Amino acid sequence: MRYVNRDETGGIIAVFAEPQYNGEELIGMQEPELLAFVAGNDSEATLRSDLAGTDADLLRIVEDLVNVLIDRNLILLTDFPEGARAKLLKRQAIREKLQNF
Repeated sequence: MRYVNRDETGGIIAVFAEPQYNGEELIGMQEPELLAFVAGNDSEATLRSDLAGTDADLLRIVEDLVNVLIDRNLILLTDFPEGARAKLLKRQAIREKLQNF
């Protein structure tokens, strides 16, 4: 048995022989997830899953970047095609509503 530390998506990011801070979950030595981590997690399915797991984070970065460029008058909202403007404005409205909760 080993102790593991997981990231926010639930993936193993560290393995320990003894319990550690943020590494107190006990897992069997033959668990496929642990074996994949130890082997390097380089299967195509794992890499695709890892890439997909970063999509939401990257979207937020792009959204923040667009807002910064608009705020600094480096680009105008009207520079974007109508469809892109509508999506940006919809996301902005949703974020404003979420701030009120």
